[in-house]
Amino acid sequence: MPVFSYEQLRKMNPGEFRVYNFVVSHLEMVPEMNIRRIAGGAGVSTTTVLRFCEKAGCSGYTELKYRVRQELDRSDRKGSFDADPAIQYMKNAARDEGFAEKMAQAAKICEAAGQIILSGNRESRPLIRYGAYLFSGIGKAAFPAEEGWGSICPEGEAKPALLILSSQGGGEELISLINGYKKAGSSLVSVTNTEHCPIAQMSDVNFACYMPEISRVSRTGRTELVSQLPLVYLLETLVSEMQGYKE
Repeated sequence: MPVFSYEQLRKMNPGEFRVYNFVVSHLEMVPEMNIRRIAGGAGVSTTTVLRFCEKAGCSGYTELKYRVRQELDRSDRKGSFDADPAIQYMKNAARDEGFAEKMAQAAKICEAAGQIILSGNRESRPLIRYGAYLFSGIGKAAFPAEEGWGSICPEGEAKPALLILSSQGGGEELISLINGYKKAGSSLVSVTNTEHCPIAQMSDVNFACYMPEISRVSRTGRTELVSQLPLVYLLETLVSEMQGYKE
């Protein structure tokens, strides 16, 4: 089981989410850290850390450390993968009326567009191409726009729709790409890890997944990744919804 649930994470404000990111990136150290060190590491106040503890279902910081210690004792987390948060997200989405309404809106935008341009951060590249493959399979013109592609919006009577897949929810190149398309009248659908990020705020429709960060150590250093399972689910659900317009 994850230390923090999807329902808990989606209720956190930006400051509390910063505490979450710091905690999950330093789980092995948290049991030995006091609340001031956590606050300093996350760049927030101790009051924000206490609010985070409350929203995580803990009575205080001591209980949070106890829960983290239990998780560390339960298994060796290095290299482990926990699918529970992604599964929980998909189960919640399947019975959420608000999610269904957003998905219908996103499908309407993509169906009305002359073409669909997919872009995102480096870790999303395989799914950007997979998304283009899915849209092409239902007869929709779709093209990947990867890093270095530029920010020129194709001209034409039917405006393209921009679909951004970015767990980080930012980046100078992506923001430039989005601005170019929005100025040309295109709509933006995005998938991010939190709704408290620039791309989510710029979007006509945003799906925030709130997946825990997964630490990976390679020859190039330590990186923080998130599960891509919700992305696959969202892409396939969107294409299925668009097919409904054709039947």
